[in-house]
Amino acid sequence: MMTQEEKSQAITRHRINVVLVFFLITQVIVWNHNAKFMPKLGIFSEPPTLIQAHINSLGDEQFYFRFLALDLQNSGDTFGRYTPLREYDYSLLKKWLFLLDDLDPRSNFLPSIASYYYSNTQNVQDVRYIIDYLEYTYDKDPKAKWWWLAQATLLAFHKLHDKTLSIRLAVKLSATPSQKIPRWAQQMPAIVLAQYGEREMALAIIKDLANRYDDYSQPEINYMNYFIRKRLGYLNEEITKKPTKEDNTGWYMK
Repeated sequence: MMTQEEKSQAITRHRINVVLVFFLITQVIVWNHNAKFMPKLGIFSEPPTLIQAHINSLGDEQFYFRFLALDLQNSGDTFGRYTPLREYDYSLLKKWLFLLDDLDPRSNFLPSIASYYYSNTQNVQDVRYIIDYLEYTYDKDPKAKWWWLAQATLLAFHKLHDKTLSIRLAVKLSATPSQKIPRWAQQMPAIVLAQYGEREMALAIIKDLANRYDDYSQPEINYMNYFIRKRLGYLNEEITKKPTKEDNTGWYMK
């Protein structure tokens, strides 16, 4: 025989089991009904202001920067989904890039994913936002960030096919105030102009560089000679002969 207390405990356990079964059945019904509905997940939210970002970092701006940068890299590809780049709002992406670059202007992580990942959008005109950002980060420290302006120049030329923009960026790159940038970066205006058929202007730039610097390596000299004679199509006696006292053009280098 069960005592009154045991009967009371049994009734309580029974009620608890009934409640648990009820919630389990309810959960299955709700899940079955909502399984066909996907949550509306965004890609980019509106970024905070720089002041808000400083406050949100709670004194550890590097940790906050890395957290946001990783989140930016994975945006649109979370919760088992894959979002094509054509569906991204590049105006918002540009805001995030600018913000994070202000948090850590020395990092090359953001210009890397901007140049090599986000620039592959199917909406070609969105590449302008990437170029704007790459020029922005270059302007902060031209000596350290010249590589990203070179990438911006290539994007403007190869993806946008924007003659004015690519020439402007190439000229800006060649004027970088650093003796450490490679000669090909200084020659970028000539390379771009030659591709657009501006052969005389390209030749003038190569000639000027040849006269200004005397520390070229032999491969660089070979390239400049090749550029003049082959790339620009000037196969004439004046260019191919060696400079003399009477004809000291400097266009053909020893």
